[in-house]
Amino acid sequence: MIRSTHNVSNSHSKMRRQQDVPILVVSQDYELFFGRSGSIDKCLIEPCELLLDFAAKSGVKITFFVDAGMLCRMEALAANNASIERDLARIRRHIATLVAQGHEIGLHIHPHWEDTRWVDGAWDFQGTRYRLSEFSDADVTDIVRRYAGVLQNLANGAVRSYRAGGFCIEPFSQIRSELKQQGITIDSSVVPGARLEDDNKGFDFAGVPDSSWWRFSESPLQPDEAGDFLEIAITPLTLPLFHYWGRAFDRVLGRRAAGVSGDGVSKAIGRREIARRLAGAGRVSELSIDAAKAGQLKSRRVERQNRDIWQVMGHPKLLGGTSLRALEAFIARRQFRRFETLSGLASAIGGGELGEA
Repeated sequence: MIRSTHNVSNSHSKMRRQQDVPILVVSQDYELFFGRSGSIDKCLIEPCELLLDFAAKSGVKITFFVDAGMLCRMEALAANNASIERDLARIRRHIATLVAQGHEIGLHIHPHWEDTRWVDGAWDFQGTRYRLSEFSDADVTDIVRRYAGVLQNLANGAVRSYRAGGFCIEPFSQIRSELKQQGITIDSSVVPGARLEDDNKGFDFAGVPDSSWWRFSESPLQPDEAGDFLEIAITPLTLPLFHYWGRAFDRVLGRRAAGVSGDGVSKAIGRREIARRLAGAGRVSELSIDAAKAGQLKSRRVERQNRDIWQVMGHPKLLGGTSLRALEAFIARRQFRRFETLSGLASAIGGGELGEA
């Protein structure tokens, strides 16, 4: 059974007394938009430079979950397309910079790139398959192997962590063996309590108790203390009741969150999920520095929590003008003095440092 971390009641994440300070993990999904892609400058390179500058000044370590399908698709087309060839070269250099500055590269899989076409100078995502479950088991094994390989080449082999695109981690059985074969035994796809009802990109973590980490074997939704995989959960956030009404009005009026870096358009969710959110359900989301949610880092719901381990995620493409100021203030209020990548935290857990007091 997974035990709650609220009020420091989870022995799995309770630190030894000599290490009794909160730990902050920051993760970022390094990807383009999937409605209209946007540019690599505005969605990736420019916001990441802001993140790197912040990390250098604050001591924060970042795990970048790189959309490896994007790289594989670019590699497949680069020989006959000068524009894609230039973008690919720049992204490779940029990822090398992330690694050189001590940040972690994790595997992020969005399999719709397998079907994506380059049409009239832009990526065309129409008719693509979003979830790995839409592919055969043999195709999934090949995707995991190729995608992990392209990142291992860029990260000098050091790829240990995984995040499913759109948090669509199930069925985990499809990817379990190949992830293990590739040396990837850390997952960070679960937001305890969250659920998204969408035929294309849905997930259901509503029954997962709020814990910082647990071991598992067959599924991250089924804890197993003897499991050979480790789930490091994304810290959940309960949004205000009318949060999604504000987002809906912004969309109707054509407004974007203040200062959002990316210049693309997100993949739309279905009407059923939109209706559910507007009715007040679906309020459990991820703690994030994305522009639309960064302000919640100072909310009473967050301030009341007492955790040993926090994971704040986001997307460079959704970084806003106030995102890093919000993160800086959050770090100061919670008095974080220890920052870890996901693999660094996993090593501390594996070494017993974060065991029972």
